[in-house]
Amino acid sequence: MLKILGELTALAAVVAISPFTIIPALALVLHSARPRSTGLAFIAGWLVSKAAITVLFLQVPRLLHQIDRAPDEAVSAWVRIVLGVLLLVAAVWQWRRPGQIESPRWLTRIKEITPAWAAVAGVALTVANPKLVLACAAAGYAIGTAGLGLGAETVAVVYFALLGGSSAAVPILAYAVASNRIDPHLERFRVWLQRRGKTLMLVSFIVVGAVLVFSGLRAL
Repeated sequence: MLKILGELTALAAVVAISPFTIIPALALVLHSARPRSTGLAFIAGWLVSKAAITVLFLQVPRLLHQIDRAPDEAVSAWVRIVLGVLLLVAAVWQWRRPGQIESPRWLTRIKEITPAWAAVAGVALTVANPKLVLACAAAGYAIGTAGLGLGAETVAVVYFALLGGSSAAVPILAYAVASNRIDPHLERFRVWLQRRGKTLMLVSFIVVGAVLVFSGLRAL
């Protein structure tokens, strides 16, 4: 169990250190007309969509087993290697892109957004981001090939979803508890993240990508 949690921690870092998730979450609590309800709805959609994708890919090893093509350790290792290489390629692509991280266009109408649309936005920002989908897919496949029981699989999925969503959930929950005191700090953090988010993503992609490639090669 500890081995799979360690692997999930690396994958969750890819999800957590994503300005494309943190910036919208901060904007919702700072600028929407109903910051608490829209913020909580956004994080609910964000967490549920990540967990759903993870559970979906958790079933892949079982489907392969049903058609007498049970995945072995080598397949799991190659999945980690491929994901690691993709993250390293994404790091190069991110490095070559000019400028700062840009917020999604729908944030220009942030004051009009309702809690229902905030939940939809949380789902959309997950499924529309290939890097996040890949991380969730790799997490689900890793859990599915770890030989865990139903209870342990549930714990692993919840652990991955909560850890990956923590970077967006923490500021939203902090605002819900102490909005007046935390407002200026969240705004400064949003501005800093928009300026430095590219570097943050670049470092996280390189570190996590290298860890996954090394882990996969060691398992071959």
